Amino acid sequence: MSRYVVGWLALVAWATVAFSALERLHPRHRDRPRARRIALAAGLLGLDVAIAQVLVHAVDVPGGRVVLGWFVIEVLHYALHRAMHRVPLLWRYHRLHHDGVPLTWTTTWYVHPIDAALTAGCSIVAAVMVGAGLPSALWYVVGRRVWTIVLHANIAWPGSALDRIVATPAFHARHHREALAPANFASTLPVLDCLFGTYRGSQATSALASRSQRRAGRHLGGGPHVGD
Repeated sequence: MSRYVVGWLALVAWATVAFSALERLHPRHRDRPRARRIALAAGLLGLDVAIAQVLVHAVDVPGGRVVLGWFVIEVLHYALHRAMHRVPLLWRYHRLHHDGVPLTWTTTWYVHPIDAALTAGCSIVAAVMVGAGLPSALWYVVGRRVWTIVLHANIAWPGSALDRIVATPAFHARHHREALAPANFASTLPVLDCLFGTYRGSQATSALASRSQRRAGRHLGGGPHVGD
């Protein structure tokens, strides 16, 4: 338990310092998270990671097919993420992550505990399916949390051909364009969005991101975000 708390505090401290500085250097918009939002985000992170660890350690998952396990986890997470935007019950929890606040690194940790449990569950199912091993599932959950800080950061990252190869801040910022139909659901592999028709280019994201974020309240109080 003490190792978990130390790790949580270290990640919060590192992310707060590093991304607060980074977002001041080359921001996509001028909004910056306040201390209260950072504290709430850190608290949600601690709760969500604790849930993920309990779930992962509750299942004995032998094996060592790490690469295959990662790919299957990506596919399942893509499917779950799409469902979260279409199924009212799932959207009820996922919409916390789409709370309408302009996108910054703190958005990464604004995840409902049930949302986090479902995501961790996908990792466990994938690890069991292919014999990836418990460490693969656990490291994926932790690694995804770190990588998504970059994806949500308020960085003026230009859209490019790279967006079709690996998830970038520009790629994911399009996902959070709340005034538009949901798109770009993949965690790290945009090829999944390309294959299933949910990829949308991000070239215009930087110019419109802040304005789109403020329109989020139009659908947050209602049903799932299924399009315009």
